[in-house]
Amino acid sequence: MGETSIPQWLQSLISGWPMIKANPVVFILILIAVVSALWIIFSWSYGSVLESKKSQIELLERQISDYKEKLHGASPDQAKAKIDALEQTLKVTVGAKWDPLSGSQISFLTSRLKDIQKSRVSVMYENALGKELAQNIFEAFKQAGWEEAQLGPGGGLGDGIVVGWSSRAVAVKAALESTAKFPRVWAKDTEKEIPDLIIVGVGLNSF
Repeated sequence: MGETSIPQWLQSLISGWPMIKANPVVFILILIAVVSALWIIFSWSYGSVLESKKSQIELLERQISDYKEKLHGASPDQAKAKIDALEQTLKVTVGAKWDPLSGSQISFLTSRLKDIQKSRVSVMYENALGKELAQNIFEAFKQAGWEEAQLGPGGGLGDGIVVGWSSRAVAVKAALESTAKFPRVWAKDTEKEIPDLIIVGVGLNSF
């Protein structure tokens, strides 16, 4: 069996023991000084941690106070309900952005529109949130040979995508519905034949 090794600090203590024994007062004073220094360092470090935590707690308390003041004392659930109500109001008033058609979807819609009797067509959009989709639909009409297709803003188009003012609007509606999963595509006044005109309107996306 090997010899048991003695820790270095214990070897130093044993080798210096005669000197410590000869000067016990000095050793005690040095020991007190070292312990005091360590205590001061520990106290300062721990105090810094406590001070930092205190500052963080005070900041959170101020944030919570500001939050309550801005919400007039409403609870988180009440605040969420208010935000949801505002978002719903915005959605109904302005709507959400319409997803544009992909290249393959434009090509598919083009193929469907080629089979419908051509005339003038006016593609409109209620606001900027539907402009890109309206441009995609307009592009499909042009590629399908609808030479008199026009694109521009419109108003009062309602919710979803409206197609109307011609009996052929039903066929255009079916072409759109088979191209993408739009929330709503509806036909309006199909019995009111406006001579040589179909209207496609990208209204509000409020679904």
